[in-house]
Amino acid sequence: MRCVRNFRRRLRGAGPAGLLALALLAPGLLTAAPAAADQGCAGNLTARLDCWAGRVGVHDASVVVTLREPLKLDGNAASWKLSQRRAAFERGPLVVMVPSGHATGAGGTLLLALAGDRLVDPDAEITRLDAATVDRLREAGACDGTLCDLVRASDAKGDGKKDDGKKGASQGATVSGKQLVDAGLAAELGRNADTVGGSGGRSLSPLLLGTAALLLLLLAALVLAVRRSRGPRPVYAVPAARAAAPAAVRTGRAGRTGSGTHRAPDRAAREGARTAVVRTALHPQGYVELDQCLRRAVWAESGTAPPAPGAPVEVTDGGAGMLHARKHTGSGRNVNSAAPQGH
Repeated sequence: MRCVRNFRRRLRGAGPAGLLALALLAPGLLTAAPAAADQGCAGNLTARLDCWAGRVGVHDASVVVTLREPLKLDGNAASWKLSQRRAAFERGPLVVMVPSGHATGAGGTLLLALAGDRLVDPDAEITRLDAATVDRLREAGACDGTLCDLVRASDAKGDGKKDDGKKGASQGATVSGKQLVDAGLAAELGRNADTVGGSGGRSLSPLLLGTAALLLLLLAALVLAVRRSRGPRPVYAVPAARAAAPAAVRTGRAGRTGSGTHRAPDRAAREGARTAVVRTALHPQGYVELDQCLRRAVWAESGTAPPAPGAPVEVTDGGAGMLHARKHTGSGRNVNSAAPQGH
């Protein structure tokens, strides 16, 4: 039987602590690259507007903002400085893109109104604005054409006019991107934006998959190393022993005497005995572990019951790849000795 020991030695050399440290460090590989690449503006709406206003027009370059999640309409309305933002964002310009299936949020709709260029997917959702916010946009001169009328939400308390059952009943919380495109208030995103090669988000997929696979391998190695360090292993699943033992196998014991008793084991047969661990029941053949390898063995003391799996026995080479197992007396060499050249 051929055994592979290199993998076990590497695992034991690393140790459970080393494997655990590698497993804990692996998730950092997932977050390091995205964190380093994230240089966008953050904070509430006021902070973001200040940040974008400081970047737009620098070196005659535009600033592109893609709304992949709703942007809240937070902060003090006076701090938005809508008149100043509108002038800066038109010169830059500030380009706002809304992909398919994404909602702008009230803050994102306000940003669309201030933007110099708008690229909107027909399936995007443009969140409606309350009347007070629309009025502020009008005062700042940021209502382009019918944009403010299109995104204005109906007054929940009513304005004293009777609802005709058409306009108010059909108005939802959002406006579709198609309505903005059809009204000439935005350009269609799919026709005016393109990508050559993989996108920035997808380029991380191989790294994510590779790191996840590495993490799973490290965890599996850690579990294996811990199990190996717990002492005697459970019984191996091995094929059943053949019904008949080879006829040429020597037991190293004398035959029965006339009185029916057994003679003492032959001392010569025990010379060179080594200590192994029983892994499957010896009835009379089974498997023992010697030098971290499973070896076929036959119980050579027919007058006594063989020990149970996990117990030590003394083994000698019986030839033909078979070991002879006898009761352990403590005189055999341990299982870490050099393996016999039977295989």
